[in-house]
Amino acid sequence: MTPSLRRWASLTLSRGSPRDHRERRSRGVFQGTASGLAGRILVIIVSVISVPLTIGYLGSERYGAWVTIASVLTFLSITDFGLAASLTNALGKAQAENAHDVGRRYVSSALFMLSSIALIILIFGSAFAPRITSFLFPHLQSPLARAEIVPAMTIALSIFALNLPLLIPARVLAAHQESALANLWNMAGSLGNLVALLGVIWFRGGLPWLVFGCFGFGLLTNITCAAWLFAFHKPWLSPKFLAIDPAFAKTLFGDGWKFFVIGIGWMINWQTDNMVIAHFLGAAQVTPYAVTFSLFALATGLQTLAYPSLWPAYTEAFAQRDFEWIRQTVRSNFKFSFLSTLAVVGLLSIFAGDIIRFWAGAVAVPPFSVIVWMALWRLMLATLLVGSCLLNATGHLKGMTIYGTITALLNLTLSILLARKYGITGVIAGTVIAYAVANYIPAFLEVRSVLRKMSLP
Repeated sequence: MTPSLRRWASLTLSRGSPRDHRERRSRGVFQGTASGLAGRILVIIVSVISVPLTIGYLGSERYGAWVTIASVLTFLSITDFGLAASLTNALGKAQAENAHDVGRRYVSSALFMLSSIALIILIFGSAFAPRITSFLFPHLQSPLARAEIVPAMTIALSIFALNLPLLIPARVLAAHQESALANLWNMAGSLGNLVALLGVIWFRGGLPWLVFGCFGFGLLTNITCAAWLFAFHKPWLSPKFLAIDPAFAKTLFGDGWKFFVIGIGWMINWQTDNMVIAHFLGAAQVTPYAVTFSLFALATGLQTLAYPSLWPAYTEAFAQRDFEWIRQTVRSNFKFSFLSTLAVVGLLSIFAGDIIRFWAGAVAVPPFSVIVWMALWRLMLATLLVGSCLLNATGHLKGMTIYGTITALLNLTLSILLARKYGITGVIAGTVIAYAVANYIPAFLEVRSVLRKMSLP
């Protein structure tokens, strides 16, 4: 076993007390990534089982509608106005200073703000669900799909609103280098989604019941996690009404609005593709695009798994001015991300068509041009994740708000224009071109500048 593998295994499996802050951060990152990998394997297994079952049960059009509803909810995650991300940095700094009372004030203030936003979404979501569905799905052919789509969207928006304040427990665990525990709760949710799916199919429920079962079980899991966290695991952070502090709320929103702008950019680039396809090409065309997107997500799996653990680790190290640890970690992460993703996208570029045909059926197989553009997108994303994690964690947000906004607008414009001419190939091409032109170079110039400043005495 090489020294690197021995160190990885030691940090992942160790249960003793860490010797110092560096070892605690490194252990948290490795354990969080390892547990995230186990969770991702579970998600893959669930997807291998659930995707063909869902497509076979719902049919291509209703499955496309199901995927699009999920994309809408993911896009709406920006409605937390960046408060969850801002809370991660605030708690990371409080953890570095061992300030428990400060942490409780941040948690209580964030819960109050997120609950207020959730109430607004609940009211407006129920009122505007019919208009949202008529905009997203103007070309539904099946009478059954047309009858089910509004109830399904209403249920989805309601559950999303109730879940919004429950973003806090995962952020608390991450800030305390305990992402592994958050991943265990996510694994429980994944298993629950599969059980809910099988139950809906067994009892011949429709799309609304599928939304209620899968998203509802996730809500139940998050409620249970919050109760465990604040009642037993970290009671000193339990939110209290008297701990709500306008000054702390203002601090959270001070960085939160920047994360909000950055989040809009990411959501446009990640989630509007399915909405553009559903609106301009029809819900049935979402199926091959979404399945291919899910398959190629494997290429950047480890990067996305490490992200939630690396973020608070960088924040704490930055607060403690442990710049050497940050530089070493960034360099190692960049090399690993690029080489591992290159190997995976190379294999998928050759075998993706056969894998998708076997996995989800011929209806889900995309044109080969989509596979090529997906490979380029994932290779680019792998290294961008390395840089964005550092910038987010250290509070260097201004640049990302500027070039992230430009990228999002360019991406949406190109995706719509190219979709009309090249179909689903044009949608992913628009994303890749927009990122290459407006985001990739400025992001890494900024990362380079931040690392250089850390090298100064």
